[in-house]
Amino acid sequence: MVKIPEGKIYHVPEDLEEALEEIDIDISPRHMGERIRKDDFYVEYGGPKWFGSIFMLLEVTTNEDEVRDNIIEIIGPDIDETEEGSTFPIGMQFKVWGSEIQPDYDEFFMRAMCDHIEGMEGLMGVNTRHTWWMRVAKRVADRFTLRKMCQAIIALTKSAYPIAEKMEARIIVGAPEVGGPELIQQVLEEEIKPKWDLSDSRRLGIEDDDVDNFFSCTLCQGFAPNHVCILTPERMPFCGILSYKGAQISMEIDPHGYIDDIPKGEPISKSSGQYKGINEYMYEKTNRTIKRLNLYSTIKYPMTS
Repeated sequence: MVKIPEGKIYHVPEDLEEALEEIDIDISPRHMGERIRKDDFYVEYGGPKWFGSIFMLLEVTTNEDEVRDNIIEIIGPDIDETEEGSTFPIGMQFKVWGSEIQPDYDEFFMRAMCDHIEGMEGLMGVNTRHTWWMRVAKRVADRFTLRKMCQAIIALTKSAYPIAEKMEARIIVGAPEVGGPELIQQVLEEEIKPKWDLSDSRRLGIEDDDVDNFFSCTLCQGFAPNHVCILTPERMPFCGILSYKGAQISMEIDPHGYIDDIPKGEPISKSSGQYKGINEYMYEKTNRTIKRLNLYSTIKYPMTS
C-alpha cells in the first residue's frame, strides 16, 4: 500500500445549484476543444513532459461505504498556491457510487467527466488515463482552482445523472514537497494500473463479426464538425475513452446523447471493414463530406481522426 500524504479536505455544498454558483468561470459546450499555448498557460499538469507520472481514473464502486460523498482532497499545491509557468505531474482520481450503478458504468462516467472538463472556460484537457494533459489559462487563474474544478465535476455529474448518488475526488499534484513524480509513479503502478486492467478485462472476448451493429460518437463535433468516430468491439475511438461495451451502456443511460446505435448493413468489404450501413450513416453525420469508411485502413477511406 502506497503511503500518500494527507491533503486539504473540502466539502461540496449539498445543494447542487449552490455548488455551481460558487464556480467563477463559464461552463458550456462553446469552450470544448480549446487549446492553450505555452505562452498563455498559468500552470500545466501532465502532458508529454511527465509521461510515466500521470494518471486519471474514474472508479465505480458497488460499496456505498467506499465513497466519501461530496469530499474533495487536494494533495499538493492548488493553482492559487502555484507560480505562473509551473508544470507538474498529476494524479486525478474520482469515485462514484449509486444503488443502480454497475461496475461497467465506469467508462460512461469517465467520458462524462472529460466532457465537463472540456466545457470549462480557460481549461485545456487532452487525452486520458496515463497520458492526461491539462493546462489552465492565465486569464482564469485568479478565479479558478483544482478544488473548484472538482466541485464543478461532482455537481455537474450528479445533476446530469441522478443515478450517481455519491461522488468524491482526490487530486495529487506531484510537487517536491509531497513526493514529486516518484509518488505518482508509485501510485500509478501499485494502485491505478491494476484497476485499469480489471476494467479492460471485462470488455475482452468479442469481435466485430460477432455483432450486427456498431456505435458512433459525435462528441468532438463541438470543435471538429465533420468528425465521427465509429466504435466496434475491436476498435476503440480515437480518444480511447469509450469501448464498444461502454457505448452500449451509454445508450442505456443517455439515449439522446452523443452515442448512436448503427446497423452495419451489408458488407462491402469485410477485409477493409467497409459496410453499407456505416457509409450511409457517415455521409449524413459528417455533413455529407465522407462517403466511404474503411474501419481497418489508415490509408484508404480512413476514420475522420
